[in-house]
Amino acid sequence: MNRAFLFFLIKICLTGIIVYFLFNNIDYTQVLFTLKHVPFYLLAFSIVLTIAGILATAMRWQKIICSLSNPIPLWDACYHTAIGAFLSQCLPSSVGGDVYKGIILKQRYKISTALSVSTTLIDRLYGISSFVIFALLGCFVEWKSLITSSIGDLMILILVLVGGGLIALYGLKFAKSKLPLFLMPIVKFSESISLMFSHKAEALIIFITSLTASLCLIMGAFLLSAGIGLELTLFQIFVSIPLVIIVSAIPISFAGWGLREGAMVVILSIYGIPKEEALALSLLFGIVQFLAAFPGLILWCLAKTPQLSLHTE
Repeated sequence: MNRAFLFFLIKICLTGIIVYFLFNNIDYTQVLFTLKHVPFYLLAFSIVLTIAGILATAMRWQKIICSLSNPIPLWDACYHTAIGAFLSQCLPSSVGGDVYKGIILKQRYKISTALSVSTTLIDRLYGISSFVIFALLGCFVEWKSLITSSIGDLMILILVLVGGGLIALYGLKFAKSKLPLFLMPIVKFSESISLMFSHKAEALIIFITSLTASLCLIMGAFLLSAGIGLELTLFQIFVSIPLVIIVSAIPISFAGWGLREGAMVVILSIYGIPKEEALALSLLFGIVQFLAAFPGLILWCLAKTPQLSLHTE
């Protein structure tokens, strides 16, 4: 059996298992009732915000490329980011878009494999970092409600570990001479991050666009939560949504489905949100992300040039 197909089946099975346990003892009628009564204008505005987040992500990726290699046009970055966003939603992995963008840089723009991988990974790390920043801001405001719950303690621990890991990754280059050889690829990646920071103007734009992209997703989720009547404050959303997105980015399910729903139900339970309403919010959030990424499919289908091979030499 083809290995890729085997991984596909495993992810489908994992998604099914997660969904099965998640939907156990769920009042489906309440979930459907909640979904049907979402104001259309809030749904539309959330989609617009998510599209804006995709465009901000494209600007971030383009500036990262400019800092490390030959620049590509901003329109090209938007074009390929839109396609990548759709692929991340429809492929059996939440990182499908990252793989696509890395292959694009190598095959179409003749950027080396090492730099293609570095730019794509740095782009992903910036996204995670900006979500961590918003989550830490939310934790600072919501500290009292979090420390009274074991789930809240776990959430804070996850954020500290993720944040510490990002800082450690940047600092690896300073311990280069003391590290074993098998860590050298990671050290080179750390050096690429430092090189990017040496371009201060681009680094500032990358930071701002990264925060903008994350804020667009978070505010979109906040509008959806208000639309279904959840009594959640903005800072509670700051805590919850970044963690949900980070968890759903783990490539063990189909496009994050199942993981996102499970994380949403568990995290929002801290604030007394019933499972049905948390599940409805997660489903809406996933639907909005898919609809916002749908233009990527149109761009892919209308492409006049031959489609790229997904196999590199």
